[in-house]
Amino acid sequence: MILGRITGKSTTNKFSFDVIDNARKFEYVQVMHKGGFFVLAQIVEIERTPSATTAYCNVIGYRDKAGLLRGIDFPLDLGIEVLFAEDCFVQETLGLGEVKNGAYIGTLDGREKIKVFIDLNRMITKHVSILAKSGSGKSFLCSVIVEELIESKIPVVIIDPHAEYSSLKFPNCKDKEAMARFGVLPKGYSSEVKEYSPDIRSNTDAKPLRLNSTNLTPIDIIQLLPAKLSSSQLGMLYSALKGIDTTDFNDIILHLEMEESSLKWTLINNFEYIKQLNLFSENFTQMGELVQSGKVSIINMRGVPEDIQGMVVYKLVKDVFNARKLGNIPPFFLVIEEAHNYIPERSFGETKSSPILRQICAEGRKFGVGVCLISQRPSRVEKNALSQVTTQMVLKVTNPNDLRAISNSVEGITSESESEIQNLPIGTAIVTGIVDSPLFVNVRPRRTKHGGEAVDVVGVNKDFVDEAKSFESSELLPLVMQNYSASDIRLMNEVPVNVKTRLIPCVMVCCRGSEDFNLLVDLHDGRIIRDIETLDGLSLSKVSLPALSPQQEKTFNIAMQLGSFKASEIFAKSGLQFSDIYDMIGILVSKGCLVKEGDRYRVSEGFRALSGLQQYACFEKVQYRNEKYDVMLDRKVDAGKVRDLVGKFAEISNSKDCYLMHYEVSRA
Repeated sequence: MILGRITGKSTTNKFSFDVIDNARKFEYVQVMHKGGFFVLAQIVEIERTPSATTAYCNVIGYRDKAGLLRGIDFPLDLGIEVLFAEDCFVQETLGLGEVKNGAYIGTLDGREKIKVFIDLNRMITKHVSILAKSGSGKSFLCSVIVEELIESKIPVVIIDPHAEYSSLKFPNCKDKEAMARFGVLPKGYSSEVKEYSPDIRSNTDAKPLRLNSTNLTPIDIIQLLPAKLSSSQLGMLYSALKGIDTTDFNDIILHLEMEESSLKWTLINNFEYIKQLNLFSENFTQMGELVQSGKVSIINMRGVPEDIQGMVVYKLVKDVFNARKLGNIPPFFLVIEEAHNYIPERSFGETKSSPILRQICAEGRKFGVGVCLISQRPSRVEKNALSQVTTQMVLKVTNPNDLRAISNSVEGITSESESEIQNLPIGTAIVTGIVDSPLFVNVRPRRTKHGGEAVDVVGVNKDFVDEAKSFESSELLPLVMQNYSASDIRLMNEVPVNVKTRLIPCVMVCCRGSEDFNLLVDLHDGRIIRDIETLDGLSLSKVSLPALSPQQEKTFNIAMQLGSFKASEIFAKSGLQFSDIYDMIGILVSKGCLVKEGDRYRVSEGFRALSGLQQYACFEKVQYRNEKYDVMLDRKVDAGKVRDLVGKFAEISNSKDCYLMHYEVSRA
């Protein structure tokens, strides 16, 4: 298709042509060079006057016989035809063909048949940034990249301050038409994605994150303290640390208490505060657990105070980086959401996590650690960190300060594409670092469910828009939701189905142990629910604990620890008379707590299950929602009695009443 002919000034990198057919801004064109080969160019501006329409183009170049992209040495001839560039020519010249170990992120804007791939090796070793205003699709684009990393078995660690990435576990059931257009299929990664959090009371769907307390250096300890110390306090702290061989906070406090200066109290209060956080442990989360081939570890920071978040990111990133430098874990990709909070520009202050993130941005590529910095405020992210990034992805930005920051820190952004950033439609990104010129890319749909939507404050569910009256008398309820909604279930079934929604009254019990965990207990059927889809779990009706005297309870607790034993083994641990032990065991057998097998005893089956409550841990979150339901089941079990029973086998730190929204499916 002929779009026009070159007129006016023509140079080795620019030219203009009079438009005789449809042409649009940022369209690719091809022009025959007098050397006998086609040259690729891109329209960067179109100007219309009463007499003519003129398009201005930047020359991209051509591929030589060796496959290298080259510019031209002589200007294009005046009067020569400017043609619409064929897809295959654009793809070949820009080098956008499918690459080995490539991540498919979308299609070239205006060229639906040209897929855009990022070289994963380049991304890991050269870093990535995703910059955009809030709601423009930063987390969505990052999730697309993470999906590709999972498919390539590359470990990912995500610092997630808003709990947006847990939806990677579930397939996308809603965008089937768009997915078909982009050539992707729904897929969930529930077995590949694990969530961790410093606060599992707020984030009940996460495993507890515990940091290593055995490898703390004096610099680490100073960095972790919430208050900035004076030189006198620093001296006192160093003096205390010299006197101990371990980094146990109790030992540090003990040595500080021996100091005579009143300055010690501020330090002691700081260490007491850190102890109360329950972040550090000798039974810490292993780096090899967080970084595994094909696994994604989400560090869920929702509800965690900002100063604690900085502390966690500092220690976690330092430990995982050191483990990588020692070769104890494989190369991995680190995603930092809301990067302006963790590595801000120095004029906005220094956070606890700034030094280690600065180091990993500068040195990570040497050890196979890639970093993705994501921010809605590019002007607040440290410029030195952004300057280390080679692949930049920019979505819609309108703030003038952020636009200037992008212009100053993002390599490859031309003046024309810079002016276009604030006009980008949602879902389109300017990507630099793949080829020499910026690419406008329409981001593909996610294979997984999108989890970054804004909260629906009004609570209107689109499935029930026609039944607005039902919301007038409804209330916000603490709900544990199944992974799929009723509409998802209908979409996933090839035949019509009826979906009945039941609310099951429950209590979420937060337990402490070697590792904190949560239990979801059904108060209708009296069951500890391990799987919210199938309602599989442990029935409590068979394990009702009878009334026991203090001595009987002590004997039973020892029996629980042993599992199977002889009377002499209980005697060695109880401190009771041998004759009393036989009496106690006899009573426990008569009450169904123990079972006799020859000369040995064992804990009865139901109580053995309660001794390992952690195997029934629930990783689901409680959220306040306004949802329509068909029936609310009755409470038949007292929550207080459940807490009393569980409390005999685990230390309870908290509990909250809630409802499990469960769907019964039948053929229509």
